[in-house]
Amino acid sequence: MGADYCLVGKVIKPHGVRGKIKIEYFGEDLNGFSSYQKIYVQIEPGQWKPYEIVKVFPQPPRLIIQLKGIERREEADPLIGKDIYVKKKEMPKLGKGEYYWFEILGLEVKTREGRTLGKVKEIFPTGANDVYVVKGKRREIFLPAIEKVIEKIDLERGVMEVTWMEGLWEKEDEI
Repeated sequence: MGADYCLVGKVIKPHGVRGKIKIEYFGEDLNGFSSYQKIYVQIEPGQWKPYEIVKVFPQPPRLIIQLKGIERREEADPLIGKDIYVKKKEMPKLGKGEYYWFEILGLEVKTREGRTLGKVKEIFPTGANDVYVVKGKRREIFLPAIEKVIEKIDLERGVMEVTWMEGLWEKEDEI
């Protein structure tokens, strides 16, 4: 949709007969969705439609939302399977040292010594911490998102600085 928007969910199915929809929310905290006032739904490639959010009902692990102008199930049906976006500037502010995944993806990963490992191409959560998958010159490198490994993130420069820890990568992986 563009650099100003972020994918936050997907419409799963209608909920009831009064136009509510069930969505898969990609955020960690279902209550975080309540901070959004407007969403943008991709109707067709290149075509977006804004919707004002009337009400949000958490129904773990998903959400049920009511959108302004959608009052019957038949009006909700065309939204099934569509992606939901929000404006990045409307996303909740994070605490110091916290980042959204879209901010981490694509960062160049460098060692303290300035040698390059590659770029973050994927992130997946584990129970304890996220793991950053770095596409290196020889292979994929899996970096746990912990302070012992991730030393510094500089979004302005697009760089993540990391500290070597035994077993994470070999010197031959460095460029």
